[in-house]
Amino acid sequence: MMLKRVIMVIMLGLIFSSCDFIHYGKIAIQDNVRRIEMERERKEARKKDAYAAAGNPEYEARVELAIQDIMKRPVNKRVEFGGTTLLIPENTRLNPKHGNIVDEKTGYGIAILFKMDNGCSPEVFYTKKVKSNLYIYLYYNNEDKDLNVIGQKIIKANSLTNTCK
Repeated sequence: MMLKRVIMVIMLGLIFSSCDFIHYGKIAIQDNVRRIEMERERKEARKKDAYAAAGNPEYEARVELAIQDIMKRPVNKRVEFGGTTLLIPENTRLNPKHGNIVDEKTGYGIAILFKMDNGCSPEVFYTKKVKSNLYIYLYYNNEDKDLNVIGQKIIKANSLTNTCK
């Protein structure tokens, strides 16, 4: 009878002490799921018409050539985005999935993106207010001199500002 109680106390102790393992196991599973989602996003972003195509060794050199060509084009193509008309470089389009610019001649995506948000943050890059609670943001790496040339043309053509006005 005493042996049964001792075994039961030991078993209860093991059961209660394993709760930490369950908790940490759950966290490990969540970390793995998040890591898998991030990897899926990275793969998606490095596709031919996505914004990180230049990061894909298969496309890198040809994306750079497309950027050089796009730099020479006027910014006069009208596209609808977020309830407003934007001007982007001639012979380009917006990738509806990512919001980045895609060269229509080659199909390569470049890292100039438009995004919509319902608020304006102080860390604004360039924005355009569409409605009282809707803003369009333009994102690109202004440290890249070629992207900066294209970005500045788009900013000027669309009257984008780096404030929330």
